[in-house]
Amino acid sequence: MDRLKAYFLQYFEQTFILLTLVVTALINYHPLITDKLAFLNFYFLPIILSGYYLGRRKAVLGAFFAVLMISAYVYYEPEAFIPASPEGALYSHIVAWGSFLILAGAVVGGLHEKLGLEVENTRSLNQQLQGEQAELSRVNVALRSNSDNLELLNRELQHHQEELNRANTTLKDYSDNLESKVKGRTEELKQAAASLKDHAENLELKVKERTEELEKSKQSIESLKSKVEETLFSTMDPAVSKLIIEGRLRNEKRNVSILFSDLVGFTTYSEQNPPEIVIRDLNRYIADMEPVLLAYRGHIDRYMGDGIMCEFGAPLDYETYRILSVLAAIKMQEKMAKVSYPWEMRIGICSGSTITGLVGNKRQSYTAIGDVVNISSRLQNACTPGKVLIDRYTYETINLFVDARKKRDLPVKDVVEGEKERLLEELHTKVAAEPDNALNFFTIGQIHLELNEPVEAMQYFEKALHLDSSDTRAKLAYAEAGLKIRENETINIRGRRQRIEAYEVVGIKDPFDDRKKVSLKFAQEYRYVQNLLQIPADVTLPVEALDGSLGHSKMVAIFAYALASYFGLTDKEKLDILHAGFMADIGKEIVPHHLLNRMGSLSPWELDMVRMHPVESARMVRKMGYDNEGMIKIIHHSHESFGGSGYPDHLKGEDIPIGARIVAVADAYDALISWRPYRDPWERNVAMDEIGRGVGKGLYDPKVVDALIKIMS
Repeated sequence: MDRLKAYFLQYFEQTFILLTLVVTALINYHPLITDKLAFLNFYFLPIILSGYYLGRRKAVLGAFFAVLMISAYVYYEPEAFIPASPEGALYSHIVAWGSFLILAGAVVGGLHEKLGLEVENTRSLNQQLQGEQAELSRVNVALRSNSDNLELLNRELQHHQEELNRANTTLKDYSDNLESKVKGRTEELKQAAASLKDHAENLELKVKERTEELEKSKQSIESLKSKVEETLFSTMDPAVSKLIIEGRLRNEKRNVSILFSDLVGFTTYSEQNPPEIVIRDLNRYIADMEPVLLAYRGHIDRYMGDGIMCEFGAPLDYETYRILSVLAAIKMQEKMAKVSYPWEMRIGICSGSTITGLVGNKRQSYTAIGDVVNISSRLQNACTPGKVLIDRYTYETINLFVDARKKRDLPVKDVVEGEKERLLEELHTKVAAEPDNALNFFTIGQIHLELNEPVEAMQYFEKALHLDSSDTRAKLAYAEAGLKIRENETINIRGRRQRIEAYEVVGIKDPFDDRKKVSLKFAQEYRYVQNLLQIPADVTLPVEALDGSLGHSKMVAIFAYALASYFGLTDKEKLDILHAGFMADIGKEIVPHHLLNRMGSLSPWELDMVRMHPVESARMVRKMGYDNEGMIKIIHHSHESFGGSGYPDHLKGEDIPIGARIVAVADAYDALISWRPYRDPWERNVAMDEIGRGVGKGLYDPKVVDALIKIMS
């Protein structure tokens, strides 16, 4: 509607003309309009509107236009304007006139109201304008006041400008004086700088000369230090040297294993060959033995011609020193068997309490002192060439991993009864051949009784009576030995036993033959897997000896291979998992040895140290020259928790390679069913239950654990 009104006002003139024409035609030609004179009043309406909207001139022109039209129509059709019935025409004229009169009043009234509204708006605008003019007057007054203030400020500014000019003049005079003084001072400083430069050049030259002297002195000291360290390390174990430098080497009592080795036939060989050949071959022999001893953490005490004395468990207190010593001895004999030497070697090992520390005044050496040293030497003397002889204390620990057979009781100290010792040797040989012959045990007991060794005699009499309880001589001899023991106690004879039990090492046990760990069915099914291993056992054995886990790498590898076969992996994947399981723990070398056999819980820092070993294992495998990335990736992630360990660079869940998840379960299972220095082995079913609980804790992949249960059952 508003748009129509706007359009009408915009085009009023055209609308007026069009409307006038349409109405004229309607009035003149419509059959129902009979009194056309009465309708002439209609033209007042458009004329009034045009006068309001278009102005006086156009309203008058419009009126003339309407008059001309009506006049023309009257001229041509005058009869249309003559009423047919005078009475009817009168009423019709009155009605039309009245209607147009009312309409004209309404139109003119509306226009008046609109005009009044516009007048009111004009009055309001005039009042607003008057207010703005009053405000403008106030602003003008304020401007005049500000102008007066500004003039006052200008006068003050002019006054200040005059003062500033006077100050500038004074400052210029002072500046001229200061410039003159500065110029003079500058000349003085230039002269001082030149003098200082000459002094600095002389000082720099002196510093350079002194620096060169210090550098030469430093190089001399470094060279001397290098030579001292080289000499020190060539004559003393690096671990001992480091402890001495750090001030941590102490003289103390400590349980250690002492290893003595000696070459049989070396004296004859040295007499039959030139010195240079003897020394060359001896150095070649020592060069072969040293790496073995050092690999198993032995401290080479001294070289005694063709003999070697070595301590295990000192100066660093390795918990598994007895295992380390026996493994080193076995590997030394294996090395001798592989290399062609014109002699054989004997090795004796004894374990027990000794005094360790630095001995000597100007020339000092770290060594062990005590009966254990003497006994190990005796064992070496009594050892069969090519063999290893150990005492009972050593045997009690290593018998889990090493096969050994008892030889016989050996004298601890030198004895003069050579004939009796020879007879004892023969009788022990007979006992080994005829273990059920009571007479041999009785005779051995008699000889021990004659050597004033009643305790040993009683042991053999007991064995004789066990085989033949009716032997009267054995009963009497047993009673006599008992009397001698009580007699010795009465006269308070104290000291060590005069004899020691000796065991000859046969070889390292195969953990795959332990039926407590592996069932017969599993052993028969997977025995061939051992032949697939292409990495020598000597790579992992020194590391396993540190925490008493001999055979762990091999068993983890076989268990992992069996699990990989269960999941139907390819042959290459199975071989990668096999070798990854074998090498996964080689990085334990970086873990401090006292943490490997810790019985209690570990601190967070210690746990982080232990968790670093898989990464170190992967690094060491690369360093050894292995470039199988599949195997290395399995090793790197082999100890990660299936549920996530919380470390940002660790994987979790299915993101962990399947080989790593398999190795983790195999490693945990074998660790539980194996002996450790701080606990006994677990029964297989109990170990399975524990691993099942580990699944609930998010440690292991449930699918791999289910596979292990099915394989082992």
